[in-house]
Amino acid sequence: MEEMELAINAATSPAVQMWMNWMFIVFATSIAFVWKYNSARVVLLAFVLNLPVAILVFNLTSSVHLIGIAHLFIWGPLAVYLVIVDLKSASFKFASLYGVWVSLLLGTIVVSLVFDVRDIILVLLGMK
Repeated sequence: MEEMELAINAATSPAVQMWMNWMFIVFATSIAFVWKYNSARVVLLAFVLNLPVAILVFNLTSSVHLIGIAHLFIWGPLAVYLVIVDLKSASFKFASLYGVWVSLLLGTIVVSLVFDVRDIILVLLGMK
């Protein structure tokens, strides 16, 4: 894990590192909601599962730009789940603290996945 962390720090800008910190905060905030919402438990599980999968991808590829593969397989389905279970629920309230968190989380996931797909394409094209 230390090797991956050093590689990430060497290959990413301070802005990307700030984005990664933001993602950590948004996902970790799920802890505040796990007592009441099943979806928050699923988010916490996805948050915990992402690290070993990312480490596996890094160990297999030695590329920090392919770590997004873990996000595609874990966060992609998570985003779909959140839309189906929470956003489409009649009881979901965007104006609640939980609603704001889910909205921020979904926005964060979508932005992250866009950059992950971009990075994966650039690696496949030999540009990274």
